[in-house]
Amino acid sequence: MSGGNDGASWRLSRKPNAPNFDETQEDQWRSLREEVLQSDEDENIPESGDLTIPQLPSAKKAAKKLRKPPSGAKPTPKPKQQTLAQSMSDMDMERLLKRYRIDEDIDIAEDIDMSHLLQLHSDSDDGGDAQEATLTADEFLARLARAEAAPAASIAKEKRESGENVTVVALKDELFNVERDQSAKPPRPRPTPGAGGGAGYRNEETPKQAIELTATLAPQMDAAQFVSPAVPYKSGEMTEGLFYWFDAREQPHTLSVDPGSLFLFGKMAVEKNGRTSYLSCCVRVRNMYRSVFVLPKAGSSQEDVVKEINDICRNQGIEQRRIKFVERYYAFEVPGVPHEKTQWAKLRYPGRYPPLNAKGPFRHILIIMGASSSLLELFLIKRKLKGPSFLRISGLVASANRISHCALEFSVESPKNLRAEDTKLPVPPFTLASIQIHTQLDSKGACNEILIASVAIYKDVNIENTIRYIPDNILTGVRPASMSTPLPIDLESYCSAKGLPGVRRFANERALLDWLAQQLGKIDADMMIGHNFLGFTLDILLRRYQELSISSWSTIGRLDLKRLPRFQGTATNVNQEKETCIGRLVVDSYSLSREHYKTVNYRLLSLADQMQLQGITKGSNNFEPGTSVLTPAMLSASRDIYDVLLQVCNCAVLSTAVVSHLDVIRLTKRLTTIAGNLWSRTLFGARSERIEYLLLHTFHDLKFITPDRYVQNFKRGRDDEEEEDGKRKAKYQGGMVLDPKCGLYSDYILLLDFNSLYPSLIQEFNICFTTVDRESGSEIDVPPPENLICASCAAAGLSAPCLHKCVLPKVIKSLVDSRREVKRLMKIEKDANNLALLEIRQKALKLTANSMYGCLGFEYSRFHAQPLAELVTRQGRLALQSTVDLIPQLNPSLRVIYGDTDSVMIQTGIKNDIKAVRDLGLDLKAKINKRYQSLEIDIDGVFRAILLLKKKKYAALTVTDWQGEGKTYKKEVKGLDMVRRDWCPLSKCVCDSVLSRVLNAEGSEDILDYVMNYMRDVSEKVRAGRYTLDNFVISKSLTKEPEAYRGNSFPHATVALRMKQRKELVRVGDLIPYVICTGDRLSDKAFHVEEVRQNSQLQIDSEWYLSVQIYPPVMRLCEHIQGFSNAQLSEAMGIACHTGAKLEEEEAETMNDFSHSSLFQSRNLEECFPAALSLQVACTHCRLMTPINPHTRVMEVLADQERQRDRFDLYVCVSCRKSLPVDYVANCFTQTCYGIIRQFYQCGSAAAVKAVRTQFTYYRALFDVPHAPGCPARVKDAHYYQARRCLGVDRRLYTLAEAADPAVQEVADPVDPLNAAAETIYKRIDHLFINLDSLFAGI
Repeated sequence: MSGGNDGASWRLSRKPNAPNFDETQEDQWRSLREEVLQSDEDENIPESGDLTIPQLPSAKKAAKKLRKPPSGAKPTPKPKQQTLAQSMSDMDMERLLKRYRIDEDIDIAEDIDMSHLLQLHSDSDDGGDAQEATLTADEFLARLARAEAAPAASIAKEKRESGENVTVVALKDELFNVERDQSAKPPRPRPTPGAGGGAGYRNEETPKQAIELTATLAPQMDAAQFVSPAVPYKSGEMTEGLFYWFDAREQPHTLSVDPGSLFLFGKMAVEKNGRTSYLSCCVRVRNMYRSVFVLPKAGSSQEDVVKEINDICRNQGIEQRRIKFVERYYAFEVPGVPHEKTQWAKLRYPGRYPPLNAKGPFRHILIIMGASSSLLELFLIKRKLKGPSFLRISGLVASANRISHCALEFSVESPKNLRAEDTKLPVPPFTLASIQIHTQLDSKGACNEILIASVAIYKDVNIENTIRYIPDNILTGVRPASMSTPLPIDLESYCSAKGLPGVRRFANERALLDWLAQQLGKIDADMMIGHNFLGFTLDILLRRYQELSISSWSTIGRLDLKRLPRFQGTATNVNQEKETCIGRLVVDSYSLSREHYKTVNYRLLSLADQMQLQGITKGSNNFEPGTSVLTPAMLSASRDIYDVLLQVCNCAVLSTAVVSHLDVIRLTKRLTTIAGNLWSRTLFGARSERIEYLLLHTFHDLKFITPDRYVQNFKRGRDDEEEEDGKRKAKYQGGMVLDPKCGLYSDYILLLDFNSLYPSLIQEFNICFTTVDRESGSEIDVPPPENLICASCAAAGLSAPCLHKCVLPKVIKSLVDSRREVKRLMKIEKDANNLALLEIRQKALKLTANSMYGCLGFEYSRFHAQPLAELVTRQGRLALQSTVDLIPQLNPSLRVIYGDTDSVMIQTGIKNDIKAVRDLGLDLKAKINKRYQSLEIDIDGVFRAILLLKKKKYAALTVTDWQGEGKTYKKEVKGLDMVRRDWCPLSKCVCDSVLSRVLNAEGSEDILDYVMNYMRDVSEKVRAGRYTLDNFVISKSLTKEPEAYRGNSFPHATVALRMKQRKELVRVGDLIPYVICTGDRLSDKAFHVEEVRQNSQLQIDSEWYLSVQIYPPVMRLCEHIQGFSNAQLSEAMGIACHTGAKLEEEEAETMNDFSHSSLFQSRNLEECFPAALSLQVACTHCRLMTPINPHTRVMEVLADQERQRDRFDLYVCVSCRKSLPVDYVANCFTQTCYGIIRQFYQCGSAAAVKAVRTQFTYYRALFDVPHAPGCPARVKDAHYYQARRCLGVDRRLYTLAEAADPAVQEVADPVDPLNAAAETIYKRIDHLFINLDSLFAGI
């Protein structure tokens, strides 16, 4: 639009005769002219600020808004003098017409020759009827803006073609250069919308590629051709065998069939025709025994202890038992248990009896240990089984009554019939099955139904090598989406002809699932692979099996189970579902990729793209299994169904490809052999359990009694009782993070890092359960030398450290030494496959060693010892601080600019000499390492430049070849906005471009000039709609069900709810992609990407993206650059400076420190609101002041083991322990609030405004049910179901759950008076807090 740029020119000409207008339109023309002039003063900026989206109705609706004269009005004679319309300059008329075109969304690219247009209208007026020539202003503009508003040349051409004699006068326009005031803000032009049709984005369609099969699949049609039939051995025919075990399960003592026995699953070697083959096998181990250790009280005789043990056993029905006294060590957290060699009573009894009740009190027994240990744990520890391995089994008896789906099934009478076989035989070949299903909600939207199931089969897989991802065969079943539209009869033959055999049609879901269950039994897979198999596929399969009464459902595992488990909803039910897969190892590519692969999107197709995995197809379409919705029309033609089935089969193959790419099968197997737990548990991600089993094996070999899980529960309960003052006990301090010296550094930065800091500190200072005294009551410290040898070894004259001390450092040293040896072998290994195996070994050793410290600090670990964890982190802080202090002493020219836990960044002052930097680093390394024996610092890298913003937030150019010439750089980003997924791709791209320029620039002036010009260009393109829709997509993960989100400040939850209404599959953990369009509230402006693509009326809110998604991260990147200011950036982007100052999203109104949705950022309100005053009232019984804190009261009740499930009064005096009347507490609270308000009005300062809002926000949080991110569900349930806090009209107290009952509401109408009062008071003072952003949004 003219006038929109510097040096703009307007095309003017002499004014021709204007057309005749009715004088009744004089006022309208005057208002229009004033509007034009006013628009010049307003710099042509539309009120909405969104320059790409039309704000007025389309031309089709213009007639409804145009003002017309009354129907009965008579035409007024044409006056002699010129009207205002006739006296308007061509420039005014031209600008008015252009404005009309833009408002009416009339897109004509050519410039307007207003003089010729008016001349033509004047000519037509002279030759026409006077009444017809009288035009209203709106009619005239409409005629000019549409058909009549063509360029003069084209009009003349049309008249020539019609035969008219037209004299075309060439009018030379005069050019006027308009100088703009440089101090004024430049006017923002209205850009031309992009190809998105005014939607604010460029519509760039990706050409669809036909789906093609690229792999050759075997022609088998049934799984029976892939498996060996069950081998019926007779009793005595096979009494000994070589068995490779990889999974196990304990038979609960509550069952009637072989209670207290074990089932081992694996592969049995079978001789056939002179060749050894391996068949699936289940071995039942009978006569398992439990072992319990009993510590006598001081002064009690052995006879008294034995008698009391017998009494306990008789009371629990344990008739068969054996007791003997042994010497054992103990070194853990139960107070009062001696840590030296002590005499314990060992009780052994059959596993068919229940675990011993270890709760006291006892007369002669101090404590009972080991009662909660499972039979499976005892079996693995006592038989020294560490991961999948060969076992030599004797005394095999073929099972007459089979209880498994294995080809072979035996039983042995004792676990002593099994022994580990030291053999060099290769691992038996495995059978793998990768499962992919496609589900949709039923017609009622109540549950998921299965439409398609595909199984990719892999035979004779060597799991010690890289797994091939092309299957031997694929079996696929499909059913109609609707009973009214059956599948084509030629589907099987069509798919087979296209290279996809194994396709079967089924009439309904029950037939499909019955076929699937039978095929899984025939395949008899050792491993089942699937993407999100544990979180979704398994649950859906079991639910549908139950709903449709599929009798062979248990083929999902290898035990022939009869009863389906409870379904997902709690952790216990999830574990029960996993138990159905016993005997088949489950490899979930989703959960394993989350643990071993760092990215923001873990959807299968996204992972495949990132890993560059192709699968068995080429090309793609819009269908994604498990997400897209299939309609009956899409399943009506064989060609369309073939494309869908090919995508489902490809996803089954891609799951295996992801597993193969991550090499997690070999890695988890190696981790299991190191730790000695179950392979299936490692595949489930039980990291803490791995360390537990490693220590269980170690301490058992040293004759230590290991801790029970319940001990830690006991200790946590005691801590809760000590915290009755309402202040949660602070966690121990972690690693040290130095305050960064923020800014941009262009000289070399040296990064020094301690190798495996915490494991090294444990070795350096001999920190162990056995060496550190935790019962003295004083602050623990590094163990002295006398603590490194036990009393019995010292008496025997052995040297320190003895065998029973420093266990933890010895375990870590063994892991570190093994890894060092493996890395040495890697340097000389030439074979690629052996090198890959060595890489897996060293990675497993590293992961295990680094996880060792975690078992000390993890609250739910069996070996949790917070004092030891605190000692380790304290020594880490001291080591880092001493290094920071030492560096300037070694070289005064060096400057430490940042340090974090185990690393320091050093500004070298060297500009261009990488060799000098390298020599400096080696010199510092040698001098620092002289102070330690096990602790070692090393050069972790060199930065060519670094932008240091905050703690744990920086970006740098890493010199990848710092050991060479130092010419290769790689950008490294830590903690910045651009690495988070809740920023749109455009924001990340802009930040990446700015960051690249910042890190490579020579000076701050060069940086600022580039940033301002670049951001100005980006803003213009955003408003012009020149970016594709994908650039505006924001992705957020669902942490809970969409219905569980409270309020309207969660746009992704709103979008997810609409997806569920469309019967799309939405699960917890899914990434929800959405786009912000124009609208009022943020939740109303969020739409799914496909919704925006399909609805041309939805328009991108460009101003929201500029001010919320682009401005804040760029501002944070540049805020430490010399000469930068927020005003510069906001002016370059054409946005108000205050809109992006510190807002990350528009919903900041509901996400600031005072919002109700973020009240509970911590479980301790005193931590959230340290300046808030607590509420205290006088007790009505003892007259003493007592604090009112409902959350402390709930935690107090939960800490009481005897009444933690009972209902209780919420308001109780802490002195006399008597209940307080709820209405009395409410009155006291109201009076307290009024007093605070009176004090506020007397003060009235800005600080007082913030203080009073903080205070009343604290009160709202105090009397509400907590919803902190880390608050346990048990605490919330206690608030809701147990705490009596609501007062009814019958003067009775009710819980919130009872108050929600309609029957109770009708009788008592209970309310929560404290919560109601807090909400009422807050609304009363809410007028004090004005959102200036919303108030001045249009200015």
